[in-house]
Amino acid sequence: MAKKIPDSVCLENYKKLCELFKTAIPNSEHYSVVYGCGVDVGMMDYVVVRKTTYTYSNYAIGYDTTVNEIVVLPVDRDIEHYGKAFFLKKTEIEKASQNWMSKEIIIRHKQLPKQYIQFVVSEYINEDEDEIIIPIKQDEEAKKFTQYFVENYMEKQKEGFLQKIFSLFSKK
Repeated sequence: MAKKIPDSVCLENYKKLCELFKTAIPNSEHYSVVYGCGVDVGMMDYVVVRKTTYTYSNYAIGYDTTVNEIVVLPVDRDIEHYGKAFFLKKTEIEKASQNWMSKEIIIRHKQLPKQYIQFVVSEYINEDEDEIIIPIKQDEEAKKFTQYFVENYMEKQKEGFLQKIFSLFSKK
């Protein structure tokens, strides 16, 4: 069982993430920042065996509501080093979606290494037994980012049959 991490450490990690973003990104004062974590699953089939690999990623994600731009900055788990930032303008994004069950966000853009990126923006992470993600607390920030993303990047889709049934039962 994983050891719980105190809220003070989680909040400090969020502040540290914001500071690293400010250091790495020009004009960073225009962006709101959230933490996103992703996992990429790779499978290779051999004659008798299937090999599955998991690649975990941590991101500082900045978004500017005035110009509809998202910046994805890969960061290490210690929040000390960062990789190449990807500036994703809404007009250049091929497709953006959010899985309604897992809350995973997927953005397709030709500038990204695999032509897409996937991540989850959690409000609160306070345990990680494998030490692969950053324990963080970003309640309001995560809600604001999710609302911004859904309103500005996701295509409006027709309400499907199951969604209609679900909405009937969820109304009070």
